Amino acid sequence: MNPALLEISNVAKSFPGVRALDDVSFTLRHGEVLTLAGENGAGKSTLLGILGGSLAPDGGSVSVDGVRRSEYSPRQALAEGVMIAHQEPAIVPQLTVEQNLLLGKTAAQRRASASAVHGALADVSAMGFPLERGTRLSRLSPAQRHALTIAKAFASGAKIVALDEPTTSMLEHNVAAVLDRVRHLAHERDIGVIFVSHKMPEVMSVSDRVVVLRDGRVGYESPIADTTTEEIVRNMVGRELLGFRRAHPARADAPVLFTATGVTRPDSPVSNDIAVRAGEVVGIAGLVGSGRTEFLRALVHADPGCHGSLAIDGRPVRFHSPNGSRDAGIAFIPEDRKRQGLALQMPAYANIALTAAPDLVGRGPMINVRRQVAVSAELGRSLGLRPANVRLRARQFSGGNQQKLVIAKWLRRGSRVFLFDEPTKGVDVGGKAEIYGLIDELAAAGNAIVVVSSDLPEIISVSDRVLVMRNGRFLSEHVGDDINEHSLVASAMGIAKGTP
Repeated sequence: MNPALLEISNVAKSFPGVRALDDVSFTLRHGEVLTLAGENGAGKSTLLGILGGSLAPDGGSVSVDGVRRSEYSPRQALAEGVMIAHQEPAIVPQLTVEQNLLLGKTAAQRRASASAVHGALADVSAMGFPLERGTRLSRLSPAQRHALTIAKAFASGAKIVALDEPTTSMLEHNVAAVLDRVRHLAHERDIGVIFVSHKMPEVMSVSDRVVVLRDGRVGYESPIADTTTEEIVRNMVGRELLGFRRAHPARADAPVLFTATGVTRPDSPVSNDIAVRAGEVVGIAGLVGSGRTEFLRALVHADPGCHGSLAIDGRPVRFHSPNGSRDAGIAFIPEDRKRQGLALQMPAYANIALTAAPDLVGRGPMINVRRQVAVSAELGRSLGLRPANVRLRARQFSGGNQQKLVIAKWLRRGSRVFLFDEPTKGVDVGGKAEIYGLIDELAAAGNAIVVVSSDLPEIISVSDRVLVMRNGRFLSEHVGDDINEHSLVASAMGIAKGTP
């Protein structure tokens, strides 16, 4: 009998104050797609770090094709045929598609890689993202970059490919083609795939088997044909999760709290308006590249050359930078939390104090660290931050808990307007419910909330009203029963009756 392609045996790993992995064991077979599921903080990222060679376990072993690993380094992992496609694509934006596909190869390897480049481009095209090899990656959308990262992993000749949240920037019609291609490549080329995702429909459609990590241990394992979404979620979070419903929908007679008119960007002649009532959550839906994120960034002047007239409570507010929007009472939670929302090398408490709420700083140039730690710990408890140690650096937290840090830093500012861009990107199902509840609480407190998301069930669950954007312009407004997937997708694709 052939040995397992990958065997993880009794692996353990600890960090200061945190037991990340505790006696983890499972196998991966040739040609199998195995989902590694679990809440943020369950140990998935640590396990991928050990598999990719960037971390060494404190105990246990990793064996590939029956050979036990003797050295832990990224170079050793690549030599064994292990390729990790991380949640944040490892690309060089200034280089072209072809140059990125050939990164890390010697001159001789580049000359011999023509077929691999051709194959990767064919795979990307099959996923619904045709790309030209000479296009610079700075011009690609996040979804296109993720698709290219997936194709590069399979084109590298790897035996084992780990895909960490590969579809976070994609809409559902793209996701189906991507997952079909992943299954095809795994089975056709006998590649073992470890698939990490918080999206249960994806898990059920792409997987052959699922392993659930909970608190650093394997808590559940099953062939996908013998389990259900409910069973997987129950083993992830220890409880049933029902579909989210707003506890505090907006009142129809609530006054308008936030308006923005004539919002423009220097790269587009299109002008947009938005008005949000106190206690209302307005969702913005649209296809990748429709301009949703760019609209939010224009509201806070995150990019130069943006214009528009904004008012809060009927009073005009004027500013020319994100610092000005912060002082005006507008909170912006960006899509890219690692680069735009956090200082990863700083402690959690210092990140929470980044918005410089008056009670978190001392007199003059002095910083009131004791006050920052105390307030941050209190906010962390209210948000369910894990681990609860706010003295840890932001980079030591999982993706979902990093998102809680980004949100926490706005909760002391007294902001009246909250702009969320992909609020649960890379967040597990339990964490999503917590963030949805927080959005609902912020709305119930009388704030104006705007949510941009590529996750249609998310938009449908949290929104009182949905605006659909296409080609940088708001095309339609949806309320009540008209907030449904069919109506929103039809409008976003320009096939709904009455859309241009």
